[in-house]
Amino acid sequence: MDNLTMILVFISIIGSLFLLFIYVMWRGSKLPKSHPNNYISSSNENREVVLCCGDSITHGRIGYDWCSELSNQDNSRIYINAGVNGDLAWNLNQRLDDIINCRPNIITILIGSNDAMGSQSKLMGDDYVKRKALPRAPSIDWYKENYELIIKSLIDNTNAKIYLITIPWIGESENEEIIEIIKNHNKVIKGLGRQYNLEVIPFFDELHKFINNKTKESKEHSIDIYLINYKRFYRIVRALFMHYLFGFSWNAIGRKYGLVATSDFIHLNEDSGRLIKNLIKDHLKIKSQ
Repeated sequence: MDNLTMILVFISIIGSLFLLFIYVMWRGSKLPKSHPNNYISSSNENREVVLCCGDSITHGRIGYDWCSELSNQDNSRIYINAGVNGDLAWNLNQRLDDIINCRPNIITILIGSNDAMGSQSKLMGDDYVKRKALPRAPSIDWYKENYELIIKSLIDNTNAKIYLITIPWIGESENEEIIEIIKNHNKVIKGLGRQYNLEVIPFFDELHKFINNKTKESKEHSIDIYLINYKRFYRIVRALFMHYLFGFSWNAIGRKYGLVATSDFIHLNEDSGRLIKNLIKDHLKIKSQ
């Protein structure tokens, strides 16, 4: 094989890998069919509209899509997925008009994982400012400010029953710094729930029980930790490649790291995704079909 042929083969391989990367990133960020932009409210529709707003945990392209599963199991309601990858509370507040225009009867709010991660370090904060066009670096005070604005706007402009959901674990080791940050953000959610008399769905606490139970059952639970360096992005991309190119389940992808609830230390696998789905089903009193 001459040098020119070798160069062409090398370019072909690199080009193919690049196209595969673009493909899996598109699959991971593609908006769901049930996104608010695709929904038109109709006076002829008698079913209740349930609108689930949040970040990638709700969006369901990186990890288990619990919103679609709720829709599949409950034909008595229309489910709209208003989750957007990487969103912070500030981003969600900027797109509330699209949510309000759907005239929802029920709203779930699961937002704050990115606020928590973005407030962990200056490096992470600066990254979120660039990627999500934020006017300032994330902080817990700013999170509370934007979360309260979201609640006020939804109360003032809809007649919906609003459920707040505590944000899930990041990583699966209780001693990690990020878990304490998550707990503090969840205190904000619980405080706002009390202030505005809104029901709070305790996803974090239920996930805690689930992880502890699974850890007792398994001898191979993760000793790896959640990282804020380049490996954080690598783990997400790896999960996307494994799922969308090779068909691995989110559960199987997480098992490489000994994870029981997430596929990449951040996003839900099938087991934890079904947990939040069932918690919402219980609160909405949905019967299994």
